[in-house]
Amino acid sequence: MRASIAVLAAAGIGAWAPAMARAQAITVDDLVASWDIMTTMVVGSAKRMPAEHFAYTPGPPLRNFADQINHTTQSNLSFSRVVNAGAPDFRVPARENPPQTKDAVVDLLEKSFAHFRKGLVGLSNADLEAGVPWGPSNNSTTITRLKAILIVVTHLQREHGKTIMYLRAQGIEPAPSGDFNIGPV
Repeated sequence: MRASIAVLAAAGIGAWAPAMARAQAITVDDLVASWDIMTTMVVGSAKRMPAEHFAYTPGPPLRNFADQINHTTQSNLSFSRVVNAGAPDFRVPARENPPQTKDAVVDLLEKSFAHFRKGLVGLSNADLEAGVPWGPSNNSTTITRLKAILIVVTHLQREHGKTIMYLRAQGIEPAPSGDFNIGPV
């Protein structure tokens, strides 16, 4: 009797498992929606900082606000290889000479988000399972593209948290946060 129940239970689970896995899969559309929410939050927060505070730093060794945003921009551009975005179609300043004015910093930030998004929307759901190199070129490993994208989003969220601290230190409310499923709240 116990063996019969175990066989029936295993058969039932086996029949449902593929459907359950598909129901839980993260799709490119999900990732694009999440990227768009992060774009709105990060760019919106950068725009809220007054131009005169782009040189603000909480103190050494921390970056000034412009360089905090420039770090996010450079990360977006560097990580865009994960989504096969190709070379940017806009001028990217040397890391040693990043923009410092609000207009230039925000413009480049917006372009970096659009560049990453261009690569993201060009992916298929099957592309998410492909292996991509990850890590320093002299010591990289291979992980799935989906895992790499999730690491990129995690990094972006952490950097946005720092940006929020800069804004709050100046008494400025950051852009509204968003939720992966329901959009800005």
